[in-house]
Amino acid sequence: MFYKELYMELGKLFYYLSSADGRIAKAEKESLQKLINEKWKPIEDSVDRFGSDRAYLIDFAFEFEEEKSASENNLESFEMFYKQNKTNFTPEIKSNILQTAAAIAESYRGKNKKETEIIDKLSHLLKNGNVLKNGW
Repeated sequence: MFYKELYMELGKLFYYLSSADGRIAKAEKESLQKLINEKWKPIEDSVDRFGSDRAYLIDFAFEFEEEKSASENNLESFEMFYKQNKTNFTPEIKSNILQTAAAIAESYRGKNKKETEIIDKLSHLLKNGNVLKNGW
């Protein structure tokens, strides 16, 4: 159950990061799909009722957020999920989250200021257990 919820939260988080500049570039989606195959599928082998790897839930949740034109801060949602499930976050999962976030941000014209702030907050959360608020 942890991985299913994790993947849904990651899809929302990566959507939030991708949309930080007001639009989602094709390169950002392609980068996410590539990393799902390279980084997320190998972590564990759960499948849905149709036999598809559950890691694809990341892409599903990302697309769902895009369709509903989500505007809420999905970093806060991820922070709550992280705090509730902190013991399940292995070093590999944390590393994959930061690598995926960085790759998405770099995939289209490099990181902008907003993306950099989101990644910094995410990094702080994964290292220290909370998101930095105002006053960097």
